[in-house]
Amino acid sequence: MSEQFFSVEHSLPINVTPLPADYPLPELAVLEQEMPMPFRIAGNTGRVEPGTSHHLRAMDDQFGVLVEVINQQASKINLLLSYLLTQLDDPDCRCLTTRIGASELWFHHPQALAEGTPLRLKIFLQEYGGAVYCYGVVNHVQRSPEEHGPALIQATYTRLREEDKETLVQASLLIQSRQLKLRAEQRANLKN
Repeated sequence: MSEQFFSVEHSLPINVTPLPADYPLPELAVLEQEMPMPFRIAGNTGRVEPGTSHHLRAMDDQFGVLVEVINQQASKINLLLSYLLTQLDDPDCRCLTTRIGASELWFHHPQALAEGTPLRLKIFLQEYGGAVYCYGVVNHVQRSPEEHGPALIQATYTRLREEDKETLVQASLLIQSRQLKLRAEQRANLKN
């Protein structure tokens, strides 16, 4: 059984490519080789190492200007990386998530895919400093009440690098934090 992580309701652009039922899922080493370079870069630059962020906070007291320059450069790198990743977003495969986490995602798809269908996934986390290229499998399909409406698909990851799992965990936490902050602001505004 795979690890279970919490997921959050959130809409993100993803590319979904359904694969034949007998498609041989690649081992992680092969996944790494077939992964487009911007996804590899995003996996390596989209995260701040825990020790690094602690040191930067400690330096902020003494070297505030240096920390600000480093943060500005990181923002520029993320902006450039976001641009590169948008070039890999295929409009014909684009879907939007309704829920995302480090073990599963939910998304609307124009077709009601069969349970067990393997998927190639590109998850664009540009606002959160990353992107993930992985494989998954359809676990649940909720058909639209409309005859030609999109289906709601629940998929779990079947091939996902550890660093990409960490990227999804961090993005989910950041999304949740932003949602909680927004709710708190809305409650405060209602009281005023």
